[in-house]
Amino acid sequence: MERLKESGGDRVMAWFAELGDSSTWSKHRFDPNVCNDSNTSNFVESFNSTLGIDRCRPVLTLLEGIRRVCMVRISTRYQNALGWKDDELCPKIMKALKDISKDTISCKAYMSKPGENEIHEGKSHFPLSLNNKICSCGAWKISGIPCRHAIRAMVHAKIDPHTVVSAWYSVRTYKQSYSHHINPIPDKEQWPAYAHLSIIIPPTLKRGV
Repeated sequence: MERLKESGGDRVMAWFAELGDSSTWSKHRFDPNVCNDSNTSNFVESFNSTLGIDRCRPVLTLLEGIRRVCMVRISTRYQNALGWKDDELCPKIMKALKDISKDTISCKAYMSKPGENEIHEGKSHFPLSLNNKICSCGAWKISGIPCRHAIRAMVHAKIDPHTVVSAWYSVRTYKQSYSHHINPIPDKEQWPAYAHLSIIIPPTLKRGV
């Protein structure tokens, strides 16, 4: 932030101030309890694309399309997870952990006492605590997945990295997340009739030039 201020002056700092609290846009201020190192609207764009033609239809039809997409997605993910073991990590996290482990080749661990290490990576030094699950790089605390520095220390201490990943990424938690299903409903021609409901008139449209 200091370098940005030197380059852009007060105008740049004012622009950052208008973005709101830095916990919504600066990774180092993310809530570690959430265990998520990404805060973007990409998932909204993906979901919007999934709705397809329903986006252009009346609101009731749109809502029915959203309900149907969610119903199928929840059921499919729960069905896929039935073959996974509850005590293991989700396959995507297992792959991420494997990829992170490949990057530990550039790290070297120096133990100060059991569970406390100093990790050297090039010219950088990172104090790391296996006891508190904290690395000074911040990645482990924010994501809930051990960073390459932590895995280097775990290899040195003969600790399985899979055992220290946040419980949010376990198969058991995944199954709980998708255990509540959406029930199917009939089409509107089969809905019960109500005589005293108010009629909502479509909005007035103005003809374009």
